[in-house]
Amino acid sequence: MNVPRLAVQGPKSKVQSLQASVFGLRFSVRSIFASCLLPFALLFSGCGYHFAGSDTLPQGIQRVRVAEIDNQTLETGSEKELQWALEREFRSRSGVTVTDEGEGVLSVTMRQLDLRPLSFDSSDQVLEYEVTLILDVLLTHRETGQTLWQADNVRITSDYNAIPRVVVTTSPEFQQGTLNPEDLSGLTDIQFSETQKQAAIERLFIAAAREVISRLNDNF
Repeated sequence: MNVPRLAVQGPKSKVQSLQASVFGLRFSVRSIFASCLLPFALLFSGCGYHFAGSDTLPQGIQRVRVAEIDNQTLETGSEKELQWALEREFRSRSGVTVTDEGEGVLSVTMRQLDLRPLSFDSSDQVLEYEVTLILDVLLTHRETGQTLWQADNVRITSDYNAIPRVVVTTSPEFQQGTLNPEDLSGLTDIQFSETQKQAAIERLFIAAAREVISRLNDNF
């Protein structure tokens, strides 16, 4: 009859045996966990699934050109700001290169860039505005012209305060802008509203770029 080694070993041997047992237990748990994940890994790799943050576009596109944006709104020049925002967002994703020689071509049409009042005071003065951007987006293969991905009527909104007295200077939107709290007293309502409008449009374009690339990643 074999006597268990732990029962007859000295103190040092007991510690070593216990450590070996714990190590063996950890190894077994890891092995079981890996075995459970393996079928899922094979399934995802077989169907072309990409985890969030994937560094390629549809059809394995890794280089993209952002074509000149078709601006059909009344805000002339704003298409350049949107194009820069898209290029910056692509560059922030490792593995996706923005280049004129990209095999993928991203074409964007600015359908609408509208402004509407959100709230009023008791004398019907506008307190807040909302800016809305509507886009059509198309990704094609440069050589074949094949449509790889398309999204129409992508809608993004941003809002801003129209007059200084309703501004919350501690809000993230105000702190990300170019104004300081001490600047407010030196601005007319019109000057303040225009400054806030431009800041809201900048935020809108950043959000639009992130939305477009997020949709590209989610669908492929």
